[in-house]
Amino acid sequence: MLAISLLSGLFAVFGGASPTGSDIVDLLFVFGAATAVTWAAGTAPWWAVCVACGIAAAAATPDWLLVFVGVEGAALAAFIGANRRNQPWARSLAAFSAVQVFARLDLGGFLGLSALLACATLGVVFVLGVQRRPGRVRLRTWRVVAGVGVVAFGALLGIGLAGIAARGPLEQGNRQARAGLKALDRGDFAAATKAFRGAANSFARADDDLGALWGQPARFLPVVAQNREGAITVAGSGASAMRAAAEAVGKIDPASVRVVDGRIDIDSVRALEQPFTDIRTAIDLLGVDVASVRSPWLVEPFRVNLDELSTDISNNSVRAGTAIEAVRLAPDMLGASGVRRYFIAFTTPAEARGLGGFMGNYAEITVDEGRIEMTQFGRHTDLTQGSAGSQARTLTMAPDVAGAFGPYLLAGDSGAAAGDIWRLLTMVPDFPTVAQFMAELYPQSGGGAVDGVFVLDPEAVAAIIGLTGPIRVDGVAKPITEKNAAQFIIEDQYKVQQQGERIDLLEAIARTTVEQLLSGTLPAPNELARVFGPLAADDRFMAWSNNVDEEALFSKVGMSGQFPQLSGGDGVAVTVDNGGANKIDAYLDVAVEYQRAPPGPDGRTVGTVTVTITNSAPAAGLPGYVIGNAFGLPLGTNRMLLSIYTALDPGAETVAGEPVELVNGEVFGWNVSRRFLDVPPGESRTVTLTVSGYLPSPDRPLVTRLQPLVRLPEFTATKS
Repeated sequence: MLAISLLSGLFAVFGGASPTGSDIVDLLFVFGAATAVTWAAGTAPWWAVCVACGIAAAAATPDWLLVFVGVEGAALAAFIGANRRNQPWARSLAAFSAVQVFARLDLGGFLGLSALLACATLGVVFVLGVQRRPGRVRLRTWRVVAGVGVVAFGALLGIGLAGIAARGPLEQGNRQARAGLKALDRGDFAAATKAFRGAANSFARADDDLGALWGQPARFLPVVAQNREGAITVAGSGASAMRAAAEAVGKIDPASVRVVDGRIDIDSVRALEQPFTDIRTAIDLLGVDVASVRSPWLVEPFRVNLDELSTDISNNSVRAGTAIEAVRLAPDMLGASGVRRYFIAFTTPAEARGLGGFMGNYAEITVDEGRIEMTQFGRHTDLTQGSAGSQARTLTMAPDVAGAFGPYLLAGDSGAAAGDIWRLLTMVPDFPTVAQFMAELYPQSGGGAVDGVFVLDPEAVAAIIGLTGPIRVDGVAKPITEKNAAQFIIEDQYKVQQQGERIDLLEAIARTTVEQLLSGTLPAPNELARVFGPLAADDRFMAWSNNVDEEALFSKVGMSGQFPQLSGGDGVAVTVDNGGANKIDAYLDVAVEYQRAPPGPDGRTVGTVTVTITNSAPAAGLPGYVIGNAFGLPLGTNRMLLSIYTALDPGAETVAGEPVELVNGEVFGWNVSRRFLDVPPGESRTVTLTVSGYLPSPDRPLVTRLQPLVRLPEFTATKS
């Protein structure tokens, strides 16, 4: 019986059970427990051993080898009982089978389910077996069990005291680390350095507390050992990571890469790569250590905290990687390896386009070895007249784009561009497409080849004025400031009665803004990011490059202005294009509501898109080029081309409850439904479109997109 018990312990060691997470401790623990249970089973009731083997066999399904071992043990125990034989060695041999199955059992489920079932089942066998031993043996056994219990209680008490001492520093370190990451996100490097240093000290204190002498015995306690080791690893690694991050962030000097008098020091930009690389290395090493402490034995609160920490680590590793990529690409973008030329388009939503607004002015910026200069400036009409004739210009379009926008942008099927192409280009709501069109057309319109394209709307121009200071323009009584620039560009300028005067004012504002931008000192990049980040998120400031890596970077930082991808999910997008050749869209409000029913038994789903358009333009009191139109409609009437993009197939559409005909198509992977709509002054129109179909990935988040109009549209979506 003793030989069988020792053999049971030896075989159980190879089962892979890891109750404490320490190889040597686990070996001793599993060997001792398996040997003790098998030994005690020698005097346990046959039925108890039989039941234990049966439970083991049932739990092992569908691992038929383990099932066979369990059934074999149950059969042996039943044979003992049927023949009323004592045979302690045979009972131990039957228990041997149950022990081996439980040592290899993995039920998954909630924390420690396999271990809980094994301990409960084999614990009953152990107790019943010991109770049937001679008095002296029974007494000695219970004394050993009691001694183990006292030691375990002492170990629990010790780790409890260590945990109480470490809790404060751990929580403080967590708060400081998160504060440092937030400061890093907003570009406050001084605050980030201070917070990371504080977090390093806090985590170091927690590491010392958890590693105290009175907490060491907990290393031998199942479950407790993993959680203790995990906390120590996270605290120690956190201290190292925060210390390394603080040192790296302290080396970042954003002031060294400011634009001063139209020039930026490229070497200072290159010097930023190493600090950001060190930050990412520290974050990634912390991630490796956090991953190493994961175990099915971790208690739920600790596991939740690890999951949150892992998410933070992953997000910030990506951000650090993006910063490294930006620093590596920036020198070439600044002309370090050759002169770069960029096209800047100034748009205004007073005359709406699918991308936001039409392009009124443009500038050409040349960058050479960090020196930034404006080499061209003009209006869209200059580009229209800047070639031998409109028929000389050609435009390359993808088939879906040509099908959706070719009737407006092309003069025919030959690819020739429309005569007023520069006025209409921004109808396309996908900026990479528009930017490629601009890069293709600019050399055909009197300009040169460009390496990239940027778009700024009035809000972005106002932000630049906020950086460079107010500007004075002849013909405008008050200075143009950050607060009134967008309002003046979008609405107030059109109250000037003579259109020629208005054009001169618009050109003066844009030109003066760029000149002041390049002749002064700009804030550090982190300050610029805080200003332009929200504008980029609203597609008011967009960027494109003909370099694949640079374009990928613009996409990562949210500047690409790309029309969203459905990726198998549901989506709704709405755009408005001015159809009256006027500047009336400053008085336009758009609200969109989308309701979708759950999929039916056949997987088909049905939805309704409701677009409410309100025209608050007056019927009189403004110049004709603002509230007039080219179709003889009453003054103040807003004629528009309304486009509704959906993932599901479009069906019937109504305007004010009356059925209307649609022009349907597909572009950018979306269905698009279009119609011209007239909204009289001071009135609203409600357009309703029914959609239906199948969604490959119905559980993906709803994709929405609305162009950056003057008044930001409202969008609500519900699943009824």
